[in-house]
Amino acid sequence: MLPRPYAEFLRKARRATRRADEAEDLLQTVLVAALEAGRTDLSKIENRRWLEGALRRRAAFDARSTVRRRKREAPFAAGSCEPTSPETVPVRFVATLPPSLRTTSLLALTGHTRQEIAWLQRLADPALRQRIAEIRRRWLAFGGDPIAEIPGLTGALAFGSIRRSLLAITKQPGTLLASHDPDGHLFVIGTSQNPMPRQLNRRATAITG
Repeated sequence: MLPRPYAEFLRKARRATRRADEAEDLLQTVLVAALEAGRTDLSKIENRRWLEGALRRRAAFDARSTVRRRKREAPFAAGSCEPTSPETVPVRFVATLPPSLRTTSLLALTGHTRQEIAWLQRLADPALRQRIAEIRRRWLAFGGDPIAEIPGLTGALAFGSIRRSLLAITKQPGTLLASHDPDGHLFVIGTSQNPMPRQLNRRATAITG
């Protein structure tokens, strides 16, 4: 992208995002999406409008993801009076668990649903419920506040849509691995199939969402 159009869309990204320091990351993500969608010709007004709309939608999506992440972290963060980061408390707690409960906890904290955890650990539903109850009991003994649900087990993400999207991605040539993070952002690991020069994509990072 030429310097002038890039600067113009960077200003639009700063207006779209709630944090100015995230504007360039936002723009880079949208530029990768534009490249994949074949909308790199900015002499066309429809492509410029597409980019502007993509910036707004992506900024709104990232804002919602941040809110969801904070809600998941809040029960663990509230369990300690020490000035410890929200990420540190679950790690310290999980380290105290026996291996079987530790695996269940890590799967839950990384966004897996009950059904996924049961399948991955080959557990019947009653056995999984017992593990969850034991994790809650140990969490209270660790000093955490009571929690109605362990983060990740509520199934708030649209896992059906995510799986369908991942299935479509894995069918593309060169794809080695496709998955998602706890916020639902998709990421792909694969070999490059694009022989064209990458000047346009030099400033862009791999798309995750």
